[in-house]
Amino acid sequence: MKQFLFFLLSASLMIAQNKDSVKTYYFDEIVIKSGLVIEPKTVTEIKLERIQKSDAASILELGKYIPSIKTQTNSRGESLFFIRGAGERQVSLLFDGVQLNIPWDNRIDLSLVPTEALSEIFITRGIPSTIYGANNIAGVINIESQNPLSGGSAKRINLQAGDNNYQRLSGFYSDKIDNFGYLVSLSYKKSAGYSLPESFSSIENPGTRRLNSQNNSFSSFGRIGYKLNDNSDINFSLSYISAEKGVPSEIDVTKPRYWKYPEWKKLTGNLFGNYSFNNSSASSIIYSLSVSSFNMEIDQYKDNRFSIIDEIEKNNDKIISGRVIYQQSLSTSTLMKASLNGFTTEHKESFLSSGYTDFIYTQNLLSTGLEIEQIINDFILIGGGSYDYYSTPKTGDKPSDISVDDYSLNLSAIYNINSKLNAAISIGRKTRFPTLREKFSGALGKFVPNPSLKAESAVSSELSFDYKHQYGNTGLNFFLTYMNNGIVRESLSGGKFKRINKDKIRTYGAEFFGDHQMNSQINFGYSFSFLNSYSKTGAGEYSDTLEYKPEFISAVNLSYRPINALELLLEGNYTGNEFGFQGGNTIIQRLPDYFILNARMAYVFYFASKCNLELSFRVNNIFDKLYYTQWGLPEAGREFRIGLSLNTN
Repeated sequence: MKQFLFFLLSASLMIAQNKDSVKTYYFDEIVIKSGLVIEPKTVTEIKLERIQKSDAASILELGKYIPSIKTQTNSRGESLFFIRGAGERQVSLLFDGVQLNIPWDNRIDLSLVPTEALSEIFITRGIPSTIYGANNIAGVINIESQNPLSGGSAKRINLQAGDNNYQRLSGFYSDKIDNFGYLVSLSYKKSAGYSLPESFSSIENPGTRRLNSQNNSFSSFGRIGYKLNDNSDINFSLSYISAEKGVPSEIDVTKPRYWKYPEWKKLTGNLFGNYSFNNSSASSIIYSLSVSSFNMEIDQYKDNRFSIIDEIEKNNDKIISGRVIYQQSLSTSTLMKASLNGFTTEHKESFLSSGYTDFIYTQNLLSTGLEIEQIINDFILIGGGSYDYYSTPKTGDKPSDISVDDYSLNLSAIYNINSKLNAAISIGRKTRFPTLREKFSGALGKFVPNPSLKAESAVSSELSFDYKHQYGNTGLNFFLTYMNNGIVRESLSGGKFKRINKDKIRTYGAEFFGDHQMNSQINFGYSFSFLNSYSKTGAGEYSDTLEYKPEFISAVNLSYRPINALELLLEGNYTGNEFGFQGGNTIIQRLPDYFILNARMAYVFYFASKCNLELSFRVNNIFDKLYYTQWGLPEAGREFRIGLSLNTN
């Protein structure tokens, strides 16, 4: 493995020639004023072209393009991202500046979040800027919708079909009239489930189709925007997702969940934009204010015949969240950022067994931060801090909890070695407060509540290199994190779990990634990640194995365009040396390593300069590999998809 990584790094450096290259920057992360460019953090970007080639119906399916990310589906049927081994609760997932996760659990099922209106995704791994507030000790994922103010009319219709009665229909329309722009996106998806690999065999899942894996969903998204001047705009968006799905039960466990979600609905309104004072980018604010409503019902059945309901849980969440970032250029080489982030939320849950009596939980989070960025010759120096306050006034039928506060810090130095190579070093501290569900919920008998659960804090350092060349870019990161009071699952007897604090957790690793446009026909992208994460034992050694923190995560994608209208694509993903609790055992077990290969072929028919029809064919898991992202939950075997996409601009 080490020799292979060295070979790839050497090859990447050798193909770069001494020609000028142009850097690209993420707008929300920088300020450009009179030639001043400040780039405080390395950001991985997934552009619209990559999103469309993925044939992804949901954000979950884009995870394979992000270095150090593992996608995982848990026993609740929720599909999630894990970054550098860190769970979804340790990551801020933002959509147009609004927190996408539901604060009650700081989770959202990414398999239900559509991609039709997406423009770009930006991923910051490791402790991000303090302007993002609390609860993101592992990183930030910024998802942006397409901006109708940035272009003219665009229309798109997508049709997709596949095995197991997979159907997907979506449409997109956007237009701009003078300073006013708007877009509308609709999507419908239905599937009878997914087939298991041929090598899978269990009396708990007779037949080839995964039991209770059916799902269907409808989503809509609308956005209107008005351009106030060259540097200011105001936008409003409304998104709605309605879904129902089954939850495949765990195999070989004492008490599997026999669940269905007959209702899963999320409605969000968001007012957002940016405003430059005196029509100058020297002083500006970026803002968002959103209101969300979330309703979910879980029907729990007695057995896998799904005929007799044992319990019903109903959930309702009301969320108000906001974010304001003020940016001020103090000089041609100094930038100040001040931020205010927060939310207030109410969660109601009721159960059939208690006569649907409402248990009410509330929580409030407020973070205020300040950051200074300074250019000195070839250096960019960044320093910032934030104050975080968290309270839970109502905790259902449990005793009320006390409010807590904490702080965050970050220091970074970026050195421009030459026009092609940057080096950066950073250190930071952040806090993640436990969610209400982690502390107070029994999860329909699966967990033992732990009201004494403490906040976890992380101190991280990182050394990174970014190399631009005529074929693209190559990156290399080294990172080290020490976490205090890390929140992990503890396996108990009877197939139950309890969340506890681990005194110390140490994580270190490296990432090597790049994207090369070799010529007009061939593009090659890759990422290789190494991770070592253990908790401290009573003897003072970091040797206590943690669950679902794979040592190796790798991805490659190769596209070949023999003629302009035809493109062939191969995607490969490898995950290795990963552990988890199997079948309710109290002893952690190693999962089988796996390599998954996908292929896609697409042909484009050009009818006019601004109109085309793409016909695509995709095969996922070509070799029908049996693999697990979590013990007891086998993933899909070989899948076939065929699609049509009509685009006009």
